[in-house]
Amino acid sequence: MGYFSKLIKGYLLSYSGLTAIALFFSYIATGRLQSTPIGIESPTLFHGLIVAPSEEMFFRYFVPLLLMYLGLHYLAAGTIAAVGFGMAHWWAYEQNMYALMAAVAAGFWNCIVVYRYSSKEPFNFTPGLLCAMLGHASYNLTVTYAPEMLLPAALVGALAWGFMEKFFREDEDYE
Repeated sequence: MGYFSKLIKGYLLSYSGLTAIALFFSYIATGRLQSTPIGIESPTLFHGLIVAPSEEMFFRYFVPLLLMYLGLHYLAAGTIAAVGFGMAHWWAYEQNMYALMAAVAAGFWNCIVVYRYSSKEPFNFTPGLLCAMLGHASYNLTVTYAPEMLLPAALVGALAWGFMEKFFREDEDYE
């Protein structure tokens, strides 16, 4: 039960955090809380099922793993990868500075999720990487198909995560 509990909690933390980050930077950029945040402009299922898992695999696993091989701790390697994640979004989607900052913050957020919900000794990315992939894919799908649901989704996800953190702590014996 510990693996499943970590997977659900990590997913909720990733998804609610990504939606909150997008809404925050939308507010900073526009001066109002808009339902459609800056970010994805190509509304296709492709972003949820292919792009998000691929980006997480590259920026939360491959790049940090290479940097960890060179001696960096996962959080330091993940921070460097988060900057790369932001730059890749800026370049690929021709985004503005606010979107760049949002992508860097989202990349760092999912770096924290991967670290928090992965097994530590030895560090093996399980199930933290899957949490980040599912959270990112869900975020992309929400932005694409129901952007007006971002704020309620962030709130519900954060409340559900808090509930699980409070009442399901004993299930985290999976290491």
